[in-house]
Amino acid sequence: MLLQNLAAVSAIAGIAAGASLPFPASSHGSHGQSPLITQDPQQIIYDVRRFHVDSRGELDEILRHAKSHDLDVWRVTRDDVDIYFPESSTIPNIFQSKNSTALSPSWTPISPVTTLANHPYPTIGTWNLTTIHNCSFHNSFHDWLDIHSFMQQMAEDYPDVVRVVRIGRTAEGRDIVGLDIGIRERNKKGKPKNWRKHRTVIQGAQHAREWIATSTALYFAHSLLVNKKERGSMTKLLERMDFTIIPVPNPDGYVYTWEHERLWYKNRQDVVGGGGKCKGLDLNRNWGYEWEPASDHKVCTEWYPGEHAFEALETRAISSYLKWTPNIRAFIDLRSYGQLIMHPFSHSCKAHPKDEENLIEAGLGMAKALTKKHGTHMIAGSLCDKLYSAGGNIIDWVYAEAKVSVAYSVMLRDTGTYGFLLPATMIRPVGEETADMVAYLAKWIKTRKP
Repeated sequence: MLLQNLAAVSAIAGIAAGASLPFPASSHGSHGQSPLITQDPQQIIYDVRRFHVDSRGELDEILRHAKSHDLDVWRVTRDDVDIYFPESSTIPNIFQSKNSTALSPSWTPISPVTTLANHPYPTIGTWNLTTIHNCSFHNSFHDWLDIHSFMQQMAEDYPDVVRVVRIGRTAEGRDIVGLDIGIRERNKKGKPKNWRKHRTVIQGAQHAREWIATSTALYFAHSLLVNKKERGSMTKLLERMDFTIIPVPNPDGYVYTWEHERLWYKNRQDVVGGGGKCKGLDLNRNWGYEWEPASDHKVCTEWYPGEHAFEALETRAISSYLKWTPNIRAFIDLRSYGQLIMHPFSHSCKAHPKDEENLIEAGLGMAKALTKKHGTHMIAGSLCDKLYSAGGNIIDWVYAEAKVSVAYSVMLRDTGTYGFLLPATMIRPVGEETADMVAYLAKWIKTRKP
């Protein structure tokens, strides 16, 4: 399978500034944006139902029953829970009497199938990166090959500002790749000096199906490079801060959403005790701060946190990068969906960061800044308060262990109309408003002492 064997195509260990990702030249000429998704005759018919709750106790009850029936919980708030049912007939009796509404009954998502015939290898230099508004890349979602091509083109077109960095490798042999973006001074020999400014790290979809998180990370990276006179350019931010963008922290899972199952959630690592029947850990429950084992020992569930913290190769690699990269001042974990801006902590609603007042202030400002562009309403608060308590969360670890004092999980659009299946027409508006949010945070950080 093409993407499954990508490690043989894209062995990008030790990438430095200006180095090339060794993609073969395409025999089809330039990359033509041909359709990547074909319709499977066996379309999936399913319901997403929103269960309304009146108390924390009722919320906990619904989550407990969802977990016991191995159901896929899409979204949780203090007022309601969205649960995905592959077929209407599979809704357990315990849920039949609950107060609920159908968000999108009988959706028919197209099963993604990627083949060599409809997707030639990408050719570097495909996209016009001098402009963000006329760049066709942001008109559609892209598979892993396209994303690597786009990242490499940014490094080649802007060698003084962009460097592709290899952060680690997954269980299936794919590279976890990021972009270091910043303006560096040069030494007497004309070579760039080390990075010296404060750094903000922005991560895309930990959960594979949250494509909008990955497209938004890439949109923001591009906005840092275009001419500062262009509307929406964020180039001025580089005068005060460097950035690391990790668009696809879960490459194996992301590829799986393109090749097999659009709504896949976890990574694709073999599960200890799974007997070969299931794969994957929930990356956002596998971080090493207040990590919690699965109480029911069900290793095939969506929320399985692993046998131990940092069992996932992805969390291990990214945590190492965050630990050993100096001057990280802020971290943003982009997610979907729910339109929330959340600070630590996740593991307990009784735990509060020592500088929570600052985090609340910045979070409210971020929400206001994001709303200005397109009127998207955001709610700010703590992870546990806005969702539920869960150990092993990345934001908790980044704040408590990596000592990054400004850390947020940002749930992007929407609130349930499309859920994880946002149309591509939303890529640009979500990218624009999120860039404004990051710009506000960068300005807020400048006014605060480290």
